[in-house]
Amino acid sequence: MKKTLLLLGLTLILGFFSWKEITDQKEVHTTQIKHVEKAEITSDGYEEDSIIDNPNLLKFVEHVRWQSTQDVTYDPSYFTLSYPNGDVPANKGVCVDVPIRGLRTIGIDLQKLVHEDVLANANAYRITRADHNIDHRRCVNLITYFKRKKVTVLVTNNAADYRPGDIVFWDIARGHVGVVTNVKVPRTNRYFMVHNICCGPQMEDFLFAAPIVCHVSFDKVISELK
Repeated sequence: MKKTLLLLGLTLILGFFSWKEITDQKEVHTTQIKHVEKAEITSDGYEEDSIIDNPNLLKFVEHVRWQSTQDVTYDPSYFTLSYPNGDVPANKGVCVDVPIRGLRTIGIDLQKLVHEDVLANANAYRITRADHNIDHRRCVNLITYFKRKKVTVLVTNNAADYRPGDIVFWDIARGHVGVVTNVKVPRTNRYFMVHNICCGPQMEDFLFAAPIVCHVSFDKVISELK
């Protein structure tokens, strides 16, 4: 009986601290994720909140937002790609294809960059055989690459730290990634994200919907990779 009461007490204590840790986080969603319908993306209600004067950033963000208007089937299948600048069929894709396709419009080919880094530093990626068809399409490899190139910044719970064009990785399944747009979520200080978690690229209020594990700065990407 005493052991049962002791275990019950410990369970309640651990549950309390787990609850406190969650409620202490800033801007954690407590309501349903706000989704922006394709027809709304170009409507007056979702005009750009942030003026962009960097042509590379503007092109990247505009392409990412454009992706969220396209019909793309979530398809994690293995594809044989051309190299460099290889891509899966335009009507297919997963989360990583959102930033990959966006960055390619400004001359940054993650397929080539990651493949070359894997070939030169396989141990850093824990890869025994490089594969230009898939290595750059895995979140864990992209995180490793971005950290190696020193284009990441501190992960915080402050929405103001996440600027248009930044790339955010979350701790979901085997990893998930999205891009910060230049459209603010109404009545908040955070921007909508474009990400593909199941149903093609979507523009949603997703920034703090899950724990963030890596924050990539667009400014650093431009200065270091382009």
